[in-house]
Amino acid sequence: MDFNKPGRRERLSQLGFLMRHTFSILGRNGAILAPVYAMWIYAAAMVAVFFIGIYLIATGAGGGGWLLFGGLIMFVYKFFFYNRAELILSRLTFDTATGSSATRQDARSAFAGLSAQTRRLALIDMAAAWINCRKNKEGGLMGLILGGLGEVWDLVNHFLLPAVAVDRLNLREGISRLKRLKDHVPETLVGVFGIDILGGVVGTVMGPVYLFGGLAAIGCGLLFGDNMPAAFSAGALHDLSPDIPAFGPIGPETVFNWLPLFVFAFVGFVLHGLFARTVTAIEVIYFTLFYSRIMHGEALDPGIRADLKGYLDINDQDFSSAEAPA
Repeated sequence: MDFNKPGRRERLSQLGFLMRHTFSILGRNGAILAPVYAMWIYAAAMVAVFFIGIYLIATGAGGGGWLLFGGLIMFVYKFFFYNRAELILSRLTFDTATGSSATRQDARSAFAGLSAQTRRLALIDMAAAWINCRKNKEGGLMGLILGGLGEVWDLVNHFLLPAVAVDRLNLREGISRLKRLKDHVPETLVGVFGIDILGGVVGTVMGPVYLFGGLAAIGCGLLFGDNMPAAFSAGALHDLSPDIPAFGPIGPETVFNWLPLFVFAFVGFVLHGLFARTVTAIEVIYFTLFYSRIMHGEALDPGIRADLKGYLDINDQDFSSAEAPA
């Protein structure tokens, strides 16, 4: 199985292509959006709790430490919350593809007795997150090994989610089915089986936002620092470095205030969380339909079966960027 990672331009092209087709699926059953909304709310609330805690500590108000502790708990619990939401999303996608108008409650009811699978998926996701953090700190062979492990789990997880959500398999059964899955992939979709769709697209989109937004926030902190709360003041620039030259309205006596950068970081983290959950939802929908096409093709609604070939065969699309085998 060749595992291909899309290039920068290809990531953006894939995102637009998959979003268009995802909207067509959503049009069949609006209930699919319910778990996506839940993930958005959780992501925004988690960031808000962290930043409010930091703000309270910076201004000397009480309760900031407790909020940071609460944010830490939310950060750990997010792996469990997101996995359950993704399983519900996967189940709703399958039900919709087979002609059902299932609701979120119907999907949640289908997960009775699957708590153990959800917890195990969450724990493995936590381990994968740790590996992704370590691979950026490790060099040489160890960095390559950790990076490969993270990518393999990402691909395996794409197919384990629908295996659990649709067929109620445990992880051992799901991995066993994954080993046999390629033998059932239609010839026209074999090349898609090992592709990492939307790989790195969140960083590709958010990178320029962080760069230019951060520069604008620093500029606001310099130009209007005198009029902002003293709790976030870093003092005059000559206190930070005596060798800072004058530049237009900014000079050694200019007071820099961290508040605009703090506000931008808050907004940036919220946008990052919302966008990351959106990309994850698109991937869950895509690979659920891929799994359904392979394992339950006869159960698919006739009205959607014909549309899936062009949607799933993403390698046939004209994404003009080189793919790098990993």
